[in-house]
Amino acid sequence: MKTYQSSTNDKKKNFFKRHWHALVVAASVLVVALVVTLSVVLTLPHSGPVDNEVDPPNVDVDNKPTIVLPMESATVGLGYAYDHLVKWETLGDWRVHPALDFVGEGDVVAIRDGKVTDVEMHTTLDGNVVTVTHADGYVSIYKSLGDDIAVKVGDEVKAGDKLGKASNSMMSELKTGSHLHFELKKDGKYVDPTTVLPLSEDK
Repeated sequence: MKTYQSSTNDKKKNFFKRHWHALVVAASVLVVALVVTLSVVLTLPHSGPVDNEVDPPNVDVDNKPTIVLPMESATVGLGYAYDHLVKWETLGDWRVHPALDFVGEGDVVAIRDGKVTDVEMHTTLDGNVVTVTHADGYVSIYKSLGDDIAVKVGDEVKAGDKLGKASNSMMSELKTGSHLHFELKKDGKYVDPTTVLPLSEDK
């Protein structure tokens, strides 16, 4: 009796018939793995240079306003006293003094940039008065000025710009002589000028 050996092709066909389920599963796993790999690669952040990047804005950290003394070569007289009473020599009584007096003659200048918001002439007790409104809620008030006021309402002024001259026009402080009665407010409340002005020890 003759026997026949299966050819190589027959063996391959029988192998695929017997194991087609496993081959399908293996192919499916490979396809899923390929899809997952591509998804991860395509969603990774781009580490290379990016076009149209916006540089951070330049921030000026030194943006403090310029502040100067309202008078040069003047002597500090009666100091700020808003939480206690002090003797007003001209009036002869005790009251608060929400200001800093600069005694002497000479120009009176704006302590910092701002806008002239009021000019009063020949008031009964305060003499001639200029008010300058600044940023950040500050208002500076210059009393006992002479008649030669150098600004008008609405003028924009820079730190150091002349407002007028010191005089003895403030009748409530007549005995002080020629001087500037300087007041400073922040958000409508009086502020001690010595906490803001660049006063040196010899003033």
